[in-house]
Order: sequence, then structure tokens, then C-alpha cells
Amino acid sequence: MKQDNAMQHNLLINGKLVAGEGEKVPVYNPATGEVILEIAEATAAQVDAAVEAADRAFDAWSQTTPKTRAECLLKLADAISAQAETLAQLESLNCGKPPHRVINDVLPAIAAAFRFFPGAR
Repeated sequence: MKQDNAMQHNLLINGKLVAGEGEKVPVYNPATGEVILEIAEATAAQVDAAVEAADRAFDAWSQTTPKTRAECLLKLADAISAQAETLAQLESLNCGKPPHRVINDVLPAIAAAFRFFPGAR
């Protein structure tokens, strides 16, 4: 199993990255069949905690100004573009798509979506 990759595999619950406490599931490189890593699934309790945290966060997030939300989305788009090489390698390992196709096709479209929605009405 490949352990030297940058693939983040924790769960984001209530603003914290935590390890899944459920069954471990292998993630395969479809091009080679190699197990990239094993990811622990969320338990029912962890899913409940994530949903509850999202419900609580919605109250504050829904009151932010459009300008603040736009700034957050644009910052995310910039981070995707800045990390294109790393994201392309991870996507290639995970999905089998050649890295140059991810960099030239997939990531620009993802970043563009995050750049589009701040101005959409």
C-alpha cells in the first residue's frame, strides 16, 4: 500500500479533521489496481455529528454578506489553482485520468465554477 501520498483522508466535522471510526475501505488506483490507502468510513454517530454541526453553522453562514461569501468562494478557487499539481496527481491516482488532462480540463472547470457563483444571481 502506498503511504507517501498527500491524500487527505479524515472527516471534517464541526471544523475539525477527525479520523473515521467505521470500517476501513481500500481506495484503488484504477490504472494499476494498487491500493493507494485505506479510508475509515464515518460511523452513524459521526454522520449525525456532521449533520448537526452543519445545521448549527448554517445559521451564521446564511447571515454573511454576499461579499463575504464571494470572497470565500474566490479564495477557494485560488487555492485550487495554486495546488493544481498536487490535486492532479491525487486525482490521477484515484481515478486513473492522466495528470495533464486533470490540469488542463478538470481543475480549470472546478476553479471556474467557484469563480462563477460569486457573481451569479
